[in-house]
Amino acid sequence: MKIGLLDILEESINEGGVKKDLYTNLKLSKRNEFYEEDDLTQIPLSPQERYDREVAELRTKNDKLFEKKLRHYFNYLKSIGDVEELKNTLEINPTRVHQSQSYRSAAGGLKLLGFSPEYYRPLSMDLKDKMYVLVVNYIHNGGDSRNFMEGPLDIIPAKQWEVDTNYSEDVIEHGTSYGTAYGDNEERVKELVLANPWKFEQDRETYDHDYVGDYKSKEIKSIKSKDIKLVRQAFEQ
Repeated sequence: MKIGLLDILEESINEGGVKKDLYTNLKLSKRNEFYEEDDLTQIPLSPQERYDREVAELRTKNDKLFEKKLRHYFNYLKSIGDVEELKNTLEINPTRVHQSQSYRSAAGGLKLLGFSPEYYRPLSMDLKDKMYVLVVNYIHNGGDSRNFMEGPLDIIPAKQWEVDTNYSEDVIEHGTSYGTAYGDNEERVKELVLANPWKFEQDRETYDHDYVGDYKSKEIKSIKSKDIKLVRQAFEQ
């Protein structure tokens, strides 16, 4: 049975502690106007309201669990060291970052704490994206000097850039040229063909390339940024 202010006041009147005119005014007030907030939860909810409440409660529970795992992961990063160097490697040489021991250690820690390292699912993100947004927030929130089990976390997005670059480059192509030559002396034919193979070429097969030298005539064709957000869904199993 629900107990509101009127019930409490009526009991107080009987004990001589509350004026009757105050009790009368409260009794004439709107229904449930003076019931405590916790008592209002007893009002029947519609199926949609009940569903929305359950979803909100589950989301809050999962968000709190994610934050707890995140704090443990940040403390784990303190143990591997070189997080600043890992961030720098991700920025200057992302295609080779998997060769870094600190990167492999940081990625290995994801599974230890129940985070998913996978990157091929629609709601997930690339592993390097995960590593970058994690180290950015690790450093932003205090890094090596911080006890991450205490105090608030300030989660920020990391910045990623999509860049298209026009360039030219010297290439050595390996292949086989097919053609015919005329002459009554084999050595002379070989000499002529090797001197200018394209003069005899009727077809060719290419099977490998060697890229030599640096990019030339480099020019940024387009560049645009996007935020990498540190969200729970991308790390769930």
